[in-house]
Formats: sequence, C-alpha cells, structure tokens
Amino acid sequence: MGRIVSPAGLRRAAASALLLFAVIVSRPSAALDAVDYETALSDGDRAWARRAEGAAADVATPGPVDSALAAWRSASLLRPEALAPRWRVMRALYYKGEYTGLDRARQQAIFDEGRKEGDAALALLRKAAAASSGKKLETASPVELVPFVRSNPDAVPCFLWAAVDWGKWSLVFGKTAAVRQGAAAKIRDYAQAVILIDPTYDEAGGYRVLGRLHHQTPSVPFMTGWASRSDALSNLRLAVRTAPRNMVNRLYLAEAIHDYEKEKLPEAVSILEALSAETPLEAAPVEDRRAQVEAAALLKAWKG
Repeated sequence: MGRIVSPAGLRRAAASALLLFAVIVSRPSAALDAVDYETALSDGDRAWARRAEGAAADVATPGPVDSALAAWRSASLLRPEALAPRWRVMRALYYKGEYTGLDRARQQAIFDEGRKEGDAALALLRKAAAASSGKKLETASPVELVPFVRSNPDAVPCFLWAAVDWGKWSLVFGKTAAVRQGAAAKIRDYAQAVILIDPTYDEAGGYRVLGRLHHQTPSVPFMTGWASRSDALSNLRLAVRTAPRNMVNRLYLAEAIHDYEKEKLPEAVSILEALSAETPLEAAPVEDRRAQVEAAALLKAWKG
C-alpha cells in the first residue's frame, strides 16, 4: 500500500510544482532578453563602424548612423538601467546632428534628445552610486560622483557625450536658452569628471571639451565668471599633447591661439597648414575632413 500524503503535504507539493513551473517559464524569457540586448548592442556597433559609408567628403549619409541609433535604442528599451546603450545613443546623436547635413530645426531635435539622454544617464549614475555608498547623491554633480563611479566603465563615456550633446544643444538653441538651462556649468562639470577619471578617453576628449568651453564661453559675472583664456589654452594644449594626431584638438588650439595670443599667430597658421595637408584617418574620415574644411576656412580668413 502506498504512503498516504497529508493535505499539508499536498499543498507543499503543489506550491513547489508551481514555483518550478514559474522558473522554467521565466528563464527562457530572461535568456531571450539577454540575447536580444547583446544582439542589439553589437548590431549598433557594427552599424557605427560603417558610419562613413557613402559619405560625400565631410557630409555623411544618415543610413548607417540611423541603423546604429535604432539598434541602441532597442537595447536601451530592453535594459532601461543599462548605461552602455545610452552613451552610444548620445555619441550617435552628436554624429548625426553634426555630420549629416541637417537643418537647424532637425539639429535642435537631435541635440535635445542627446542632452535628455545625458540627464537620464546622470540620474542612473547617481542612483547606483547612492545604492553602493549609502550616501545621498540625488543631486551630486558629475565631479562629486567621481569617487563612486570611477570603476564603472560606462561612466566616462556617459559624461563625455553628455557634455558634447549639451554643447551642441547650446549652439543650436542659442545663448539665452543655454544660460537659462545652466548649460556651460553642466558641460564644465562633465568634462572635469572625464579628466579626473580618464584624461586620455576619446583622444583627450575631456581636455578638448573643457578647453573649447572656456574659449567659447563669455565670462559673465555671477554666471560664467569662471571662463578663462588661460584655461582655454592650457586645456587645449593638454589635448594636443595627449592626442597629437587628433585634428579637432589641433583645430581648436589654433583658434584659441589666434584669438588669445596674437603674437603666436605663426604657430596657429602652422598647425592648420599641417592639419590640412594630412590624410584623414580611415577610422574617422568624415570627422577629419570636416576639421580640414574648417581649417581651410580659417586660414583663408586669417590671410585675407
């Protein structure tokens, strides 16, 4: 005769069976989500590597970068807490807004999305830092977050591309909107955080952005009184020293020398002439050609 199972035992067995069923059902879904996320991320990376295909000199076709954006947006939807697709979206938005020949209205939409992605990424970094440290960091600046996010590989790219998109947002929306949003201080804090964690990232991206910011930001008491000619020149020289091949680093330095050190104009001219004579890198042909176009326009204006 078989063993008699009590009602309580039957209930426990039923509960165990239901739990097992739930695990069996949930695991494939979670696994599929993970596969879909990784696939979307890598699909975007492959499209990004093709971003210069079909370009006409310094103007890119939107197809490859749009494909990258679509893939990375999908990845972000699959994992809203993940930072890896967010900074990739910010980088691609900068490229699309800067290099695909969009009119001002479309640039505004692109860079507005970029600065919002930057804000969302900052909120996620604050949340993670607060959870790991037990500190209240809901309003911490990027610089204040540095000790808590230094080991996060996505922190630096999030900070840099947020700074870049905020910078472009300021240009296309105008000075009044930029002042109202406190854009200059945001860009400064993002760039300083990049420098504190990894000054070599994106070929001295932190120095490049911070130097350009000091160069382009007027010093207004109680608002942007921190903007400095000497800081513009020192950061841009550090950018060139750190990544001497980068054309944008040299372009920005030459402009700052022309504006702030007239006695060194021959140096600025020499920088742009050398830059103009070089062959664009295979990895960034559109970006380098744009730098050369701008260098040629500056040389013409200076010599004219």
